[in-house]
Amino acid sequence: MMQGDSYQLGVKILNNAGTNVTPENVADVEITIGRVSKSLSRGQLSYESNCWLYPVSQSESMAILPGIVPAQVRVVWKNGAVEGKQIDGIRMHESLSKEVL
Repeated sequence: MMQGDSYQLGVKILNNAGTNVTPENVADVEITIGRVSKSLSRGQLSYESNCWLYPVSQSESMAILPGIVPAQVRVVWKNGAVEGKQIDGIRMHESLSKEVL
């Protein structure tokens, strides 16, 4: 990912049995990348082709410092239990241009 990118970042969430977590299985899902949290209940996440889609705007990606980006997923199950997991491997590359197009 590079500063200034704008797209839907796909995040695959699996349960302990290795099965895809779908909107039908949960009360809510929250994905946090850097300091920006988005959730299913607030209408900010969608689900397609076995992936949760986290929309990233140019302004949001420009605000993330280059390097490894801290990210987490939290799932609220229908029974009220909440589980979180660290997301590894998101790297932000610096953009030479700091202009939002």
